[in-house]
Amino acid sequence: MSKPAYHRKMKITIREAKTDDSAIIMECIRGLAVHVNQLGMVTATEEDIRNSMFKPDSHVKVFVAETDQDKICGFTLIFKTFSTFKAVTNYHIEDLFVFPEYRKLGIGQKLLTYIKEFAAKEGAKMVDWYVNNRNTSAIAFYEKVGANKLDYKSIYYMEV
Repeated sequence: MSKPAYHRKMKITIREAKTDDSAIIMECIRGLAVHVNQLGMVTATEEDIRNSMFKPDSHVKVFVAETDQDKICGFTLIFKTFSTFKAVTNYHIEDLFVFPEYRKLGIGQKLLTYIKEFAAKEGAKMVDWYVNNRNTSAIAFYEKVGANKLDYKSIYYMEV
């Protein structure tokens, strides 16, 4: 299915999210959860978003993709990590999501490029992220844009 002509001509900008974006960020989170069949795992609320992501000492950065009609069409959330082997701060992408009607327009690529440039300005040497093994469309996208896959690590966790 091809995109409507107005989608192809749309200008997309990436900017840091504001507190006023909390509702649409919540919609993005729900959309991502639906996409990976994990909506039941979402417990966050719009108030949680405002009180965590936008507090002055928040350890996350949230960026949104916005159309020239001021419509948010996707988002990404990153946070700092640290490489002890290299003694350098890096960044981890926790989530990257584009609403289905805006996919295949280069928005995911714009978000990744923005993160890469942001991280480089901050002195990072690497940006990493996890991919749900069942999210085959994301895997194909990341391979297409030249991302590298780590094959020497497994993820473990403990609930607290």
